[in-house]
Amino acid sequence: MGVHGLTAILKRYAPNSVRTVSCKGFSQQTIAIDASCHLNKFIYGIEGHQHPHIYGFYQLAKFCSLNEITPLFVFDGPYRLDAKKLEHAKRARSRRKVKHSLRFEKEQSVRLDSWSQISDEYGRAYMSKELIRSNEDAIKTHDGALYPELRTKISTITQELQDAIIMAEDTEKYTRTVRGMVNKEKDLLLDAITSLFKDDKSALCELQKENEDIVSSLDFLIRITKEKRSFRITQELRDQCQEFLTAFGYVCLSCDHHEAEAMCASLAHSGRAVATVSEDLDTIAFGDVPILRHFFAHSRPILSIDPVIARRDLGISRPSFIDLCILCGTDFSGTIKGMGPHRALSAIQKYGSIEQVLANLNSSYAPQDTRTNSLKFLYPLPPPQQVFNDLPSIPSDDKSYEPPATNEQDMAHMLQLYEIDPVEADLRVNEIILQQSRADVQGWGPNPFSSSFAANITVDPKLLHLA
Repeated sequence: MGVHGLTAILKRYAPNSVRTVSCKGFSQQTIAIDASCHLNKFIYGIEGHQHPHIYGFYQLAKFCSLNEITPLFVFDGPYRLDAKKLEHAKRARSRRKVKHSLRFEKEQSVRLDSWSQISDEYGRAYMSKELIRSNEDAIKTHDGALYPELRTKISTITQELQDAIIMAEDTEKYTRTVRGMVNKEKDLLLDAITSLFKDDKSALCELQKENEDIVSSLDFLIRITKEKRSFRITQELRDQCQEFLTAFGYVCLSCDHHEAEAMCASLAHSGRAVATVSEDLDTIAFGDVPILRHFFAHSRPILSIDPVIARRDLGISRPSFIDLCILCGTDFSGTIKGMGPHRALSAIQKYGSIEQVLANLNSSYAPQDTRTNSLKFLYPLPPPQQVFNDLPSIPSDDKSYEPPATNEQDMAHMLQLYEIDPVEADLRVNEIILQQSRADVQGWGPNPFSSSFAANITVDPKLLHLA
């Protein structure tokens, strides 16, 4: 989800833009929270609770309150961007690759078992090598009976391997891991035949273990995917979350015909928020304020990624930065085959825009096309640049941002309805705060909102788009 490989790029080429920060730095500040991103996280990540979405938001809201942070929760509405359909197509394609790859790895498992049997038979046939050499009848027996049988088995399985190697080249069906495994099998076979299956057992066992691990992982992915697909994120779930948060006095906004992270950027653009909380890196292409990742994590520090500092240190403009994100691959765009994040950065720094990058591509790179079961990054319409530049509108009246009125009876009803023990939940939240406080003492890095840190950074106020 989000911009593929961007964090690693920024850590390497614009390290000042990626920092671990303390929650204390956001005290008395308003932040926009990509609630739809967290809804997925809570639904699929919290186990053992009847209403994980509500339980998760209760803890997140409490976390903000205890840190004296004012959150604005932004949810996706019932209607999303048409461009988002491309992300759904990517996910469907990934699911297909997992299914095909699992079948392929199981077939490889059968071949590896056959290799193991051949190795054992070959070893038994020649374990008395010296004795056989001294007995002409024995030589005839082995040469005339067993050895041709082994040769037939080797020939059969070698043909199966050759067919598998050809199949694995289909990148629409099989993963890179599959291609790597079948090539390892080929190398192992060549070594085994060259050495007459001597000393091949150890390497074969290692490859079998690696194959078993991959089969297990792919099985797990398919099972988890089936569980997720059996439980859909619905508008009813979003409405429940908003009703619950509103009852506890938190502002909730709904973004229709666009994306929640885009509305978060719009809130920052208008000066309503100083940062966006989201795990979706697409958020960084929408706005100009820091994106906070791992904001409510049990064992990870909060990671602040600042697009303004990133652009400054990379030496590129905002339009070029958006094009860089598109080349890396976003939820609203495809990719160029053969061009990873590092090459994308070099291309943008050299040519400045996607149009110029395309004009100077050599034949080894090619945009992939969605309409033929792959991806084309300038498809669908509107272009992804337009998606990132056209921010959704937000409420203009101050009343929309005032905390809703609350009463004890409504809050108690909500806690009972969703089976939440506030004492137990508050203990969990305080544990997270304590973990982060300990990390503050160890020093995760400077607070991006402190005066001493800000004094070392020169940023054009126009870039911030803050009122």
